[in-house]
Amino acid sequence: MKEAGGTVLWRPKNGSPCTPSKKAELYIIKTDDNKEGETIAMKKIIALLTALMLLLTAIPALAEGRTAPEDKKVITTTDVVGAETVFKKYDNKFYDEPSEQPGTVVRLDYTTTAYGAEQPGWVNVYLPYGYDENGTERYNIVYFLHGTNETQDSLIGDEKAKNAIDNMIEVGIVEPFIMVFPTYYYDYETRAIDMTTFSTKEIRSDIMPLVESTYRTYAETADEAGFIASRDHRAFCGYSRGCYACWHQFFNNLDLAKWFMPFSANISGADEMTLAMPVDEQMQMIKDALANQSEYKDDFFIYAACGGKRDDMYTVMQELISAMIADTEDFSFGTNPAENNLYYSISNEIHQTLMTRFYLYNAFDVVFK
Repeated sequence: MKEAGGTVLWRPKNGSPCTPSKKAELYIIKTDDNKEGETIAMKKIIALLTALMLLLTAIPALAEGRTAPEDKKVITTTDVVGAETVFKKYDNKFYDEPSEQPGTVVRLDYTTTAYGAEQPGWVNVYLPYGYDENGTERYNIVYFLHGTNETQDSLIGDEKAKNAIDNMIEVGIVEPFIMVFPTYYYDYETRAIDMTTFSTKEIRSDIMPLVESTYRTYAETADEAGFIASRDHRAFCGYSRGCYACWHQFFNNLDLAKWFMPFSANISGADEMTLAMPVDEQMQMIKDALANQSEYKDDFFIYAACGGKRDDMYTVMQELISAMIADTEDFSFGTNPAENNLYYSISNEIHQTLMTRFYLYNAFDVVFK
């Protein structure tokens, strides 16, 4: 059928033919110059089909999601005695930018009597993308302890840190996990700390039961028995003063967690953080902790990390880790959790809590593996 000087290839349902226009020109073949019109139309149809084939070819790749970029650089050192350390610097332009699969951060409030009179407390909880409160999937969990004068918001409230965690999960650096952000200050106005009470009471009796009864971890019951049975799926981590707090989780809660990530600080007594404790006293605290928790002395992994010489904690951590490496009775240095229980990574970064995201990126090569 011919209308308006051309052959109609498509007609709307109302019966009126399509009139020539930019949108319709792909569907009308001019017959005045028959060969030329057919050639132009055929080229357009071929182009359209080619574009469609390219789109269909790209769909599987899009469905697979993004992939992790190559590391920007790798830093290898022999700064600690008796071992080589490796630090991978990730691609900031990728990991620090918003993820296509962002997790969420929620606040949980509670009350505690750990320090005497009842007082309020709260934690931030990071939930990975796709967490379904009605689902059945269980998750590994990390408890992160902040630095001096900081709060539950300090790390996860930083856009770069939040994006880095999101992206590490999205591209498969680490399986989806839950991350908890408490504070060890029981009176923030005075910055009061009681690290033993925090570790043995507030963490064990208030924070962990609250979080792990609300969200699905590997603890089938949110009590001591459930936490002990699921310790392979739990980690403590801390930066600076939070690193000091992380060491004390190792001293008190080895039954609750297999993995420990102390970043940028040495060991101090329970009353207050100090850089003055001699290394032999720090090592004795470690040995005492292993003796007091002997059931788990062969089933833990410490992944420590620190900045380079620009980090204020570089020297004290270098001395401590060197002593730990030398103690071959208790420690085996390496990245294979089946054979080793200690590793240390040294960057060239400064002393700043935000550096935690770099150290987590490295630690997740080992932790939960």
